[in-house]
Amino acid sequence: MSAETDREDSARARPLMEATLRIIGRNGIDTVTHRAVAAEAGMSIGAVTHHFRSRDALVEAALRHALMREVGRLQALTLGLQNKAFDLEGWIESLVDWYARELTARAEVHIACYEAFLAAARNTRHRETVIEWFETWRQGAELALRAAGSSSPRRHADLFVAALIGILLRQLASPRRGFRQEARAALLELATSLIAAKKR
Repeated sequence: MSAETDREDSARARPLMEATLRIIGRNGIDTVTHRAVAAEAGMSIGAVTHHFRSRDALVEAALRHALMREVGRLQALTLGLQNKAFDLEGWIESLVDWYARELTARAEVHIACYEAFLAAARNTRHRETVIEWFETWRQGAELALRAAGSSSPRRHADLFVAALIGILLRQLASPRRGFRQEARAALLELATSLIAAKKR
């Protein structure tokens, strides 16, 4: 199979993966079926089974699709750190602004991510993807905090990511109008406190 054909297949499968994420976000992983995804995507069941023969393959592909979207965004932010003097406040602002738009426009996709975390706690099948998710978050935060002067960037990144995950989950569960300002302030306070700790 040629690379061009692979790309075409990937493009055709993308609406199915996005439909799957919406279903997971609304009703949970256990409600995903070929029939439900076909209806959500406005496609035939045959089109779904052509790309994904099993339900597990469909769920795994959808979760990986969501992961790669976040990986792309976090990598873009990380590359930005290498091209100019690091601005901690600007980095946090860019991160929060992106998530604020995402949680408004694509809330179901991000709820699906948290569903994946719970699924990984119950079933090892989903753990590899979730571990990669956390590692992607951590690597970006570690690079940023190292650039900002952290004396223990890996440990501080773990704390930063844990706070970010909690802040995003709270916004999904109980949306607040002041999310951008509150999240920026909380994450900036945490990051500056972690970085300043080495001086005390």
